[in-house]
Amino acid sequence: MKKALLVSILAIFYAATVVAQTDTSFALKPKKKSIFGGDGIYLRDSTWKIGGFVGVSLSQTALYQWSPGGSNNFAFLAASNFYANYKKGKIEWSTNLDIKYGMVANGLIRSSALANRNFQKNIDVLQLGTNVGYNITDHLYLAAKFGFLSQFSPSYDYSQTDTVGGRFRKYTVSKFGAPAVITIGPGLTWKPVSYFTLFFSPIEGKLTFVTKDDPGKDTTQVGGAFTSRYYTDVDETRFGLNRGTSFMGELGAELDFLFQKDIVKNVNWKSHLNIFVSYMTNNYNTAMPAYNATLDSVYTFNILPSTSHIPVVHWDNDFVFKINKFLSATLSARFVYQYNALTPVDKRNNESGAKGADGLTDIDKHGTTILSFNKLQIFEQFGVGLTLKM
Repeated sequence: MKKALLVSILAIFYAATVVAQTDTSFALKPKKKSIFGGDGIYLRDSTWKIGGFVGVSLSQTALYQWSPGGSNNFAFLAASNFYANYKKGKIEWSTNLDIKYGMVANGLIRSSALANRNFQKNIDVLQLGTNVGYNITDHLYLAAKFGFLSQFSPSYDYSQTDTVGGRFRKYTVSKFGAPAVITIGPGLTWKPVSYFTLFFSPIEGKLTFVTKDDPGKDTTQVGGAFTSRYYTDVDETRFGLNRGTSFMGELGAELDFLFQKDIVKNVNWKSHLNIFVSYMTNNYNTAMPAYNATLDSVYTFNILPSTSHIPVVHWDNDFVFKINKFLSATLSARFVYQYNALTPVDKRNNESGAKGADGLTDIDKHGTTILSFNKLQIFEQFGVGLTLKM
């Protein structure tokens, strides 16, 4: 109850903050021909307005016989956002597409073996949202919303080795369509100003798909080597699904806030806050692992089904700092809170102070990677590079 109240206060504060600014340009002004401007492109009779940005940033460090020490590294980030807005009469339709993809190389990548281990992905987002509404009163619309969230390519955990010979081999954590989250539902859209939209659906469907994990993931073959499916299947419990299932259906309520505006000269802020509260769930994961520090082992316990009603919160923020026509800096920050999703933990040994064998996640005496739940997930990235905005 306390957590739901906290989320409600956050949502109200967020709405009050972004609407506090005034804007007199809510309606798209009629134009007789296509016009290219800094905030988008108007098409035909201005019923359509499209725009967005594409940016690429690079960073690189090279060391050769450098006595103070250090590590070679190379990273790139490609980020883009596109929108298409339609407005005519009482009909308004807005669509947003967010794409982010980045890789980082820590150490040498001069051979395929080194590249396979040291060249790793650090972000991969494919998100589409569309909202169509019919105006019923000032700034209020009867609406329907559709959303899709997934990624382009597999993400890996690089911490695992085979049980024989310590041979390095990465295994798949997520990939395109695993997970894939689809949301769809009717509701109301409130748009008091051009740069802020609030959507509320009292009854929305949320569908989460994950490729079903092979049961052999928790067993080993004769001789100690893991099965091949161990490395290619996605663990569905990381995304809130019950083990052994590939689909989770939920019916609930959603609040969706979207704010995008130049908050000061040459600084654009896009903020997207989504809150979903489930009424009914199917295949919701309630079996959670926990770490016993005294025994240095992992055990499993069942949590109450009522935890399925704890809100799931996603908050994405993108800041674009324009330097000149083609150069800009971008700052991205993402926050996720999902109670039943498993998350890796960075945990030191209480006695020795040493980390686990991979230097990040702790591993118990049985070789099991320790996971946790009920944790806030945070992603942040900053880069400077080329940006094309229209």
